[in-house]
Amino acid sequence: MTANGWGPVEKDRSNGEQAAGDGLPLTLAGVVYPKGLGTHAASDIRYTMSGCTTFAAKVGVDDEVGNQGTVVFQVFADGTKLYDSGVLGGASPTATVSVDVTGKTALQLVVTDGGDNVNFDHADWADAKLTCGGPPPAGLAFAAPVSLPAGSNTH
Repeated sequence: MTANGWGPVEKDRSNGEQAAGDGLPLTLAGVVYPKGLGTHAASDIRYTMSGCTTFAAKVGVDDEVGNQGTVVFQVFADGTKLYDSGVLGGASPTATVSVDVTGKTALQLVVTDGGDNVNFDHADWADAKLTCGGPPPAGLAFAAPVSLPAGSNTH
């Protein structure tokens, strides 16, 4: 499920305006991020996950709106709030999110307005990463390759 306060959630772009793909590069405090999600308050993005351990991102109000806009970033897993940024504005430094989602199956990324209104609330989940899986268990190894005869009439 995805809900966004203005236009669509943008993949690897800032929110922009109403059309898909109309955002600029994700930019927080002068740093351009090639990957992430551009949203606008109020937004709610949900993912089903399995075998994941960590969700991490850099969050803030996109530089495209200058010092305007105020938002709050929240991360929930299985309905439990794991992160709350507090109010971030256009002049706020970039915040870092890193939460443990081990054993959880539902991830929810929420952006609310900063308590004033939704004007200029272009909110970036920059460099967003969900880490799933992991190294194989200790002692797990593949056997050496074995050559098998192919025969004379193989298909």
